[in-house]
Amino acid sequence: MFHIDWFWLFILGISVAGVISSIMRTNAREKTIRAAIERGVALDPGTLDALRSHAMEPQSPRFGLTVGAIMTFFVGIGLVLLGVFIHFGENQIVWPLIGVAGLLWCISAGLFVASRVAPGPRNP
Repeated sequence: MFHIDWFWLFILGISVAGVISSIMRTNAREKTIRAAIERGVALDPGTLDALRSHAMEPQSPRFGLTVGAIMTFFVGIGLVLLGVFIHFGENQIVWPLIGVAGLLWCISAGLFVASRVAPGPRNP
């Protein structure tokens, strides 16, 4: 019998949405460049390269690590709240969820420390 694992379908959906979003941004940028050329605006090769490569520039590693730390921390909080509300009427907390939340908080702390140690300009 076929069993649907909703978690992996969710992950697939997020991945596909990211790819589609990237394609849409690229198409919008190219459409803007085409419209400028059709209107007779002179775009030198340096400007075109700058417009096209702007999206390809990697962000600061500090930014990505800080965002990851914040997101992981709040997922841990969500797991604690989930554990509280699962057994709300029984005055119990699902301890394994709190353990996983603690693990996520440790990962979050590691990401935060890495964001301070990573090379590159500091983000405000």
